[in-house]
Order: sequence, then structure tokens, then C-alpha cells
Amino acid sequence: MSKFCAINMQNSHVVLLDVEKKGKNYSIVEYSVIDKSELPKHIKNKKNIFLSIEQDEVVDEKISIESVIKNDSVIRSIILRKLQESNPNERILFNYSPLPQNQNDEKITYQIDGVYEESYLNALKLIDDLSVIERATTNKFSLLGISNECIKEENYFSIHTQANKITTIAVHNGSLIFSRVNTIVANDARMREVNLVEEITQTIAYVQQNFRDINFSVIALSGSLAIDDIIVEHIHMMSQIGISVLYPNTFIKGFEGEEAHQYIFSLGSWYVPKRFQFLPTSILGLKQYALSLKTLLGASIVLAFIGFYLAYDKFDSYSNSLQEYEIVKNRLNILAHKTDTYSNEKLDKSLRYIQMSEKYLEHHPLDIILSLKPLIELEKPEELKWSYLEKSLTLTATFKKSFNSLIELYEFEKLFFSEFEDMNITFTKKYSVKTDYKKMDFDTTITIENSQEEAVAVEERRRR
Repeated sequence: MSKFCAINMQNSHVVLLDVEKKGKNYSIVEYSVIDKSELPKHIKNKKNIFLSIEQDEVVDEKISIESVIKNDSVIRSIILRKLQESNPNERILFNYSPLPQNQNDEKITYQIDGVYEESYLNALKLIDDLSVIERATTNKFSLLGISNECIKEENYFSIHTQANKITTIAVHNGSLIFSRVNTIVANDARMREVNLVEEITQTIAYVQQNFRDINFSVIALSGSLAIDDIIVEHIHMMSQIGISVLYPNTFIKGFEGEEAHQYIFSLGSWYVPKRFQFLPTSILGLKQYALSLKTLLGASIVLAFIGFYLAYDKFDSYSNSLQEYEIVKNRLNILAHKTDTYSNEKLDKSLRYIQMSEKYLEHHPLDIILSLKPLIELEKPEELKWSYLEKSLTLTATFKKSFNSLIELYEFEKLFFSEFEDMNITFTKKYSVKTDYKKMDFDTTITIENSQEEAVAVEERRRR
């Protein structure tokens, strides 16, 4: 069993996780959110630190290089030279990955992600012994690491929200091809909801426009966004892409329910591949020196105690087996006390509840709202009403809009009803017009109905 510390440095605070690893399984021993000034005393004597650092200013560039150049050192020198042309006074740490391209292209375009070394090292100064740092990277690569561990898809979006900050990444074959960090402005909860949906859907549309050959199969959500069903429904309706939620609880123990979403960047820090980290050469030198000392010391200890180990091998094996037996025994006793049992009466009641839920979850307002998409794209409805009584479903949507001239009202009305007539749905549809042509106010209510009795009757006629 090994232990390490995962840290996410924000602008004003630090998220700290103490982690134990046994095989491929991880367990969170302790987690806390502390002020930056308190970090040194919390990590004193800790080894194996994984860092994820929030950086306000980062390098996000695309650079094209002749496709015949394959050597990593040559590619890095070309990229560094081009970066220094625009930032001559800054030392930059960067990594790169090729973007999708046609096989016959003469140049390869690389996605360049980097940090400015001076400001980046300022964040690392809170750690006294820099040689204990195993990995260090920025938040978007931590999000990439945990997303790749949770989502087994070739092409997907991963979106994390924390307060009003949105981190969006687009992933192709495990690599980052696009990223954006943006902070929205909202005076109230309703405005925040609208601005979040607008920012996310516009970003997704922009990426799809720039990578037309890539079919993004899912949008993975994390952070506060993962528990907001209303925003999720709007994102799905506007993007037409499947929605998923990052759920690391299956392979990282210690969190309950959605608790892990407060610590996504810290959780992702140890899943970041080395090629996506940012470690200055000075820190790499310290790590190599420390590793050499540990290797020499380890070899000496092994030679000194090899005889002792052989003599007590059987005794040690017996002691370990006995200890593991006691641990398993105690865990089973604790589990037996914690496990709830239910009477047949409660189980029957739960079964009836599930059966009733299945009946009313068979239909969802989104099924019908999606059919209104052409009209919603023209004008957002001012009011939406949904009812499901007995065997009938009814959706009413009221659209209102004011115009400056009668010709504008006429053109909009013409387009609106044309889209209405073109709606290809099996439900009954109708509309009620209350437009005021004197005031030039468009006002129309759309009604869509679906009666199960009528649907069954139609199906029976078809069978005959």
C-alpha cells in the first residue's frame, strides 16, 4: 500500500486530498479545503505530491510544422522558437499534441498548451521540498485525466463548473484538441442558468464547426453542473448530444453520492500522463538527485538485511496472513451491523412505488419539446405547460414577440407557420392566434396532444 497527496491550488484556497493506493484501487483517507497560507504545515513530511494548479494566464496556441519532421526534439525547438517570437521575455513550459488532419497534408497542426514559468513557479513556492512533487499540471489537464478514466469514448466533451467558472475541453483519441475557461456574469439564479446554457452550447457549436470530421458522442459533466437537471436538459435539447456525468466513485473510494464533484481537479491530478505535465528542469534535476540517493540507500539496506529476511520469511508470512484475517473479520462484523434489513411489508410497498413510477416516467416533456425545436430556434416560448392525465399527453407553448413594422410581423408569421406545418410528428397539433396587428405584437399558442387510446386504435386498424 502506498500513500500520496493530491493538491489543487486555486487563486485563494487549496483543496487537499490524502490518498492510499492498493493495487489499482484508491481510497481517500482525508480531504479538506484550506487557505493557501496554511498549506506548508499541512504537507510537512508528506511525500509523493500530485499538483493541479489554476493559472489565469496560459499558452493556448496552434502551430503548423512540415509533416516530414518527426523528431520530438526538433519539433519542440521549432515550437519554442515560434512561441518566443510573440513572447520574447517569457520562459514557457509547454506540451504539444497533433490535431486531426488529412493523410496527405504537407503540414501537421499541433495544439500547444503551456504555462509561463515565472508565475507557475510562484505557485510552487508553497512547497518547501520540490523534489517530492511527482506530477504538476494545470486544471484542464487534471480534468482530462479523470475524464479519460471515466469516459471510454474516442471523442467527447468534458465540462466542469465551479461557481460561475466554466472549464470546457474537447477530447479526441485521449488527447486535448480544444479547451476554454470562462467566467460568466449573473445577477441571479435565473440569469446564471441562462448564461451557463448559452456559453456551453455556443462553445460546443464552435468546436463542432472547427472539427467537422469528428463526431462527438457524449458530453461529460462535473462540478455543480452535474446536479442541475434543468441546465442539463437545456444543454441536451440545444446540442442534441448524449449527456453523461463523471462518476469516479467506482474506482476511488471515500466519497458518497456527488461529494466527489467538489474535488474533480484534485482527483484528476494523479491520472495525468507525464507528457501533459509541466515540471521545470530545475525540479526534474532535484528529483533525479533524490532518486539517486534513494537508490544507493536502498541497495545498502537490501544487502544488509537480506539474510535477516530469509530467516524470518515464514514467520512474516504467517503474521501477515493472521493480520489480514483479523482485518477481514472486523470489516465483516462492521458491515453486518450497518446493513439494514426490511420486512416483506416494506419491500411490497417499495415494489408498488417502483411500478407506479415506471408508469409515469414512461413519458417525458422533452419527447414533445424536441418536436418544437424549429419554432424555438425562431423565438423562445414565453410559456410552456405540460400535462399528463390518464392516457393523454398535452403540451402548450405560447410564443410572443413585438415588431417595429407590419412587414416584419408578416414575414415572421409566415416563417413561423411554415415551420409549424413542416413539423413531422405523429401527435395532433394545432394553434391559436391572438396576434394584435395594430400593436404589431405576435401572440400564438401551439398545442400538441397525444392520446394513447387513439394510438392504440390506429395500431389495431393497421393490423387488420
